[in-house]
Order: sequence, then C-alpha cells, then structure tokens
Amino acid sequence: MTTDSLRVAEAVLPLIRSALGGVELHRTGDSVGLVLKGTLFGVVSDGVLMFRVDARTRGAYDAAERAERLDDPDDRANTEAARDPFDMPGGAALATVSFRRVPAFVLDDEDTMAEWGRTAWEAAKRSRAATTTR
Repeated sequence: MTTDSLRVAEAVLPLIRSALGGVELHRTGDSVGLVLKGTLFGVVSDGVLMFRVDARTRGAYDAAERAERLDDPDDRANTEAARDPFDMPGGAALATVSFRRVPAFVLDDEDTMAEWGRTAWEAAKRSRAATTTR
C-alpha cells in the first residue's frame, strides 16, 4: 500500500466518521477501503479518494468532471482520465465496480464531504442489495 493512500484515508476518516459513524479502514496491498457496516463505499488508491457510484449518483460526478475540464482545458491528462475510468488509479478493477474520483471541491468542505460520503454509502448499499436479489 502506498503511504499516500494511507495518509489520505486517515485524513478523511474523521470527516466521514462524523457524518456516518463507525467507518473502518480496510488496508489491502495497494489501496485502503472505507467500509461501513460491511459495505465498501470508498477507496483510496495512489493517494486518490474515490467513492462508490451508481446510476443515481453518477451524474453528479460527470458534472463535476466537466466543470473541472472547463476550469483547465489545457490539462490534457486530466481530461483523458476524467473521460476514461480505466485510466484512474486502481485501473479496471475499480472502474468495473463503479468507483469515481471525488472532486476537489468536495474535499474542501466538511459538509459537502459528509453529503457525498453518505451518498456513496447509499449507492454501495443499493448495489449490494441488487447483487443479493439476483
């Protein structure tokens, strides 16, 4: 696991816990998972925080990525990564389970971080429920 991932996970943990309660960190070889009541809703990989998304929440991430590209249209690498989730830290494995990079503005505000964290947990719970009912 990278030190950056653990540092970022430990930095956001108090904010997420204040919003959601008993969030735990689960360390793996190269990332740190954010888990609440047995449900993985966030991942920090390569020092980048990502939250779980689904059909209901994906639009907010798309809009935030479009806004970031408009703020810095010359940042070609950022534009490409925003378009292709398989290029993000964690690669295809995270993209297939629908994690998205948390936008910078979310990290700048405790209330926004709490709201997006709750939303990610709800998305993860919906996904888990859909998987168990199949």
